[in-house]
Amino acid sequence: MADAPRLPAWTRDLRDRYVAGEASLFLVHGSVRDLHAWEQDGKTEWVDLRAFLERFLGRTRDIVASYNVSQGFLFPDKGHEKRFQRAVDAKRAMAGEELMQQWPRSPGPAVGLIEELITDPTQASGVVIDYFETVAPAGDLSFASLEDKQSLVTVQRWSTDPAFLGTDNLVILVTEHLTDVARRVVSSPQLVAIQVPFPDADERVRFLKAEDMSTIKLEMTVEALAKVTAGLSLVQIRAILRGARQTGEAITFRTVSGRKKAIIEQECHGLVELVAPEHDFSHVGGMEGVKANLMRVADAVKSGHKNRVPMGMIFVGAMGTGKTYIAEAFAAECGLTCLKFKNFRDRWVGSTESNLEKVLNLVDALGYVLLIIDEADRSLSMSDNDGGVGSRVIARLKEFMSDTRHRGRVVMLMMTNRPDKLDTDLKRPGRFDLKIPFFFPEEVEERLAVLKASARKNQLPLAPDVDWRPAAEATAGYSAAELEAVVLAAASKAAEDEDATVTTADVLAATADVVPSRDTRMLVFMEMLAVFESSSRNMLPERYRQLSTEEVHARLDLLREQLGRRALV
Repeated sequence: MADAPRLPAWTRDLRDRYVAGEASLFLVHGSVRDLHAWEQDGKTEWVDLRAFLERFLGRTRDIVASYNVSQGFLFPDKGHEKRFQRAVDAKRAMAGEELMQQWPRSPGPAVGLIEELITDPTQASGVVIDYFETVAPAGDLSFASLEDKQSLVTVQRWSTDPAFLGTDNLVILVTEHLTDVARRVVSSPQLVAIQVPFPDADERVRFLKAEDMSTIKLEMTVEALAKVTAGLSLVQIRAILRGARQTGEAITFRTVSGRKKAIIEQECHGLVELVAPEHDFSHVGGMEGVKANLMRVADAVKSGHKNRVPMGMIFVGAMGTGKTYIAEAFAAECGLTCLKFKNFRDRWVGSTESNLEKVLNLVDALGYVLLIIDEADRSLSMSDNDGGVGSRVIARLKEFMSDTRHRGRVVMLMMTNRPDKLDTDLKRPGRFDLKIPFFFPEEVEERLAVLKASARKNQLPLAPDVDWRPAAEATAGYSAAELEAVVLAAASKAAEDEDATVTTADVLAATADVVPSRDTRMLVFMEMLAVFESSSRNMLPERYRQLSTEEVHARLDLLREQLGRRALV
């Protein structure tokens, strides 16, 4: 007799819930398009989910069948197919109905046929409906076809149908993303959602050791390769190995990182950008208080002190204060994999939620991630005419950020100059523990440091005696971005004189020429919002530290009155 197979945790969860009588209808989601290890009798095979579930169900089921709208019905072998047909024909004969002539492919008749099987108490059957989002898609029911509505109602009915629940049968629905499936099904009673996780480090090591590496030039250990491929599926890892076999090129950290970046960005269809920071805090001029606070977080991440790592951080301040630049420098200092949200909103019903779910699943799989959301007030804004999409996105982010398992592994970093437009509950401690205000450089020495750092960043050739101090003294009220504009303008002045070397004269000419933003009232409003949101008085300039909450409110109310509609946009 064969030994019992060694099952992954998600399969054991499904089995235990079924045996306990908790459910007969399961919705399996997550990494369902990957390879899965079937381990039995000391042997391991890496098979797709359909083959895995057929073997899993075949141990205790008389009939095992799979269905998808493209291929129709599929069976492990002819025996299961014949038993399925006999069971349906026997039931139809007793009811005086016509016997089945052929296997239907269309969802409506197929779902009806599955119902005939699973309500038969004389058989122990297991049915898998793959790509279930094509059978019961998410969306407005008023736009659904009659067949879609029939399929949806039929599947909904299964969760409470005594004719099904009283049998020894079960149905497994398979989809990548829950948000792609009609909410009426997902919220059905007696339906249990089971998530298939991305392969963890141990599983990636086992998979790589099972692969033939004899013809592959591997410039790292298998364990190191397993670590650097975090966030990739086994199918994607196998593709990297096959590519190395065909080209004969060595697999290095650089090639894997480049391939991983391309795979992740392609897999997420432009929803995220994998950022490789090219600068750290040594390239940041001034902002000593901000850098000190962030270095404490970076040190806690690197030393593994999870309780000292905030669940999330918000950078608040007017445009041009260096929020994005500091965020990328922090990514370099803390060593976290840096993902930047791009535009995940979509015009199609359910697509925005699906896009967000895809990104969050990727973040979970990667682990140790800094997830940057720039211009959060725009990407996470809610509107009365968005059909509730904004509120659902915010609710999902709240749920994700409240999961304490992410502390020390995932740091959410939002940047905005209008924090007043973000959901108040989203910004509370426990989700965003650290709110860092950004201000224009206030002191001459700070502006001097920014000017010099900008020159280093842009690799400008400087005259040995170039003096930035006059520019620093003349640029009070300039943002970090405007100070960089002065530096670049000085380089342009040097080029106009056919001399690439920047001199003090070029710096003075650029200082006189560059015009800072004149929208001072809006900038002051954004600055006061940063004061209001700051999680620590010590991070505020001296002139703001003693302001009471009432005084900050009064100033903001006055500025809103002066700005009028502009404060609402």
